[in-house]
Amino acid sequence: MGNQQQEGARDVIRIIDKIVARNESIIRVVERAKKLAQHVPEGKREKRTVQFIIMHYSNLTAAGGGLSAVPGLIPFVGTVFSIFGASALDALIALKYELEMTLALAHLAGFDIEDPRERKLAFLLVCASLEEAYEEEKEPSLYAIVDLAMGEFSTREMSKSLVKLVARVMTLMVSKKWTRYFPFVGIAIGASVNKLMSTHTGYECWRALKHRQRANES
Repeated sequence: MGNQQQEGARDVIRIIDKIVARNESIIRVVERAKKLAQHVPEGKREKRTVQFIIMHYSNLTAAGGGLSAVPGLIPFVGTVFSIFGASALDALIALKYELEMTLALAHLAGFDIEDPRERKLAFLLVCASLEEAYEEEKEPSLYAIVDLAMGEFSTREMSKSLVKLVARVMTLMVSKKWTRYFPFVGIAIGASVNKLMSTHTGYECWRALKHRQRANES
């Protein structure tokens, strides 16, 4: 992977940091999802809450969220476009909402999303899930990321891994390389694919977060 791609990935991370919703807003989404799930039996309430959270953010990803002004707001968007191409804006918007979704799920699972380390972990989980979805031969690595984060994986190492993952995922996202998850030609429509990818990402990240939660409790 070239230095130019890695520098572009660093700019992507800076952009996402600037446009991601505030924690208070993310927590409000979780609280609303909990209220919507109150009518189901207690044993199924958490699952239903997760479904509402994922549906909320996958709908936003599909709609694009009205963030067309992003290029004018953030100076280094131009660098990202020059490296990853015109489709980079769609990828940036998708990553923003998928990170917010994973932070919401992390909060639901009891993790402190105010902690910068937790935010990096959430971003790593998003990127690992997307890479696994786009690359047919890619082995799932979400549990490995969680296990490393629980051990001696330093914040600096997490940052380095994140840059590499973001660079790979941005390349995959803008190339529109669909995988085994989307075998039908007719489904390769931006909004539909964004929603399906975000839904897949949400459930994969939730499984990884539950794996971490169980490991912490044991």
